[in-house]
Amino acid sequence: MMLRSVVLGLSLFLSVSSVVQAEDLLEAVKTGKVVRVGYAEQEPFIVSGPNGQLAGYEADLLKAVLARFGISQIQAVPTQFGALIPGLQARRFDVIASDLYIRPDRCKLVAFSEPTHIVNDGIVVRAGNPKGIHSYADIVKNSTVKVGYLTGGGPIADHALAAGVKPEQLLTLPDVASLFAAVKVGRIDVFLNPGLTVAATLKTANDPALERGLPFAQAVVDGKATVGVGSFAFRRQDQAFVDEFNKHLEEVLRSGEAASIGQSYGFSAEDIPDGYLKLSSLCAG
Repeated sequence: MMLRSVVLGLSLFLSVSSVVQAEDLLEAVKTGKVVRVGYAEQEPFIVSGPNGQLAGYEADLLKAVLARFGISQIQAVPTQFGALIPGLQARRFDVIASDLYIRPDRCKLVAFSEPTHIVNDGIVVRAGNPKGIHSYADIVKNSTVKVGYLTGGGPIADHALAAGVKPEQLLTLPDVASLFAAVKVGRIDVFLNPGLTVAATLKTANDPALERGLPFAQAVVDGKATVGVGSFAFRRQDQAFVDEFNKHLEEVLRSGEAASIGQSYGFSAEDIPDGYLKLSSLCAG
């Protein structure tokens, strides 16, 4: 009898624990829960300052939207780019803010908010661009060219593959510093990343051994130039929060506040959607 009581008590404890772990985010923020932000540093989208405060377009945009919930505090949870979605699913944080592109396979794993930015691809090469790379076609023509990109950055690799770059030409590394080093020592010839990030990280690095490959022609698939469309990502179980979040996000986008935030980080008006791009069409492919 005592054993049965212990088992029942343990089962009740585990059930209560599960409920707590699966707490609805919308209800949680209403009771004062601090929103935890998972991120991998990606200029100019999100970076941590010397005081631990997050800055960048996505950081400031997120703060502007959450302020409409009455939320003034967020908790930064740094991680590597490839660990963002697993970390969200494991409830290590509540939202991803790291230039995460919207794509159909990811829409099955997370609940994206409506689009927040549009970016073209860019490349980092050794100073002088010794292999003369100015397009994906240049990479395709020279099978010896090695292309690196961030682990977890599948969408930008898809652009390369769609343009005809061979899978064996691609290499993933965990962070920007590793990719910069790989370019410098010749392990890779090209570091492929969003153009805005390329410009910002090269400016910060101030390394004469590296430069941005300009001009760089975008891949064309089905007659259209490929672009990355990014946004915030939440757990699929928190769709009620995302629905409310989208209402406030639309206000920030349509009012011009998002454009003002982006301008301070080097974004143009064309980089920030004003409602014409819809999540539903991006998730459908």
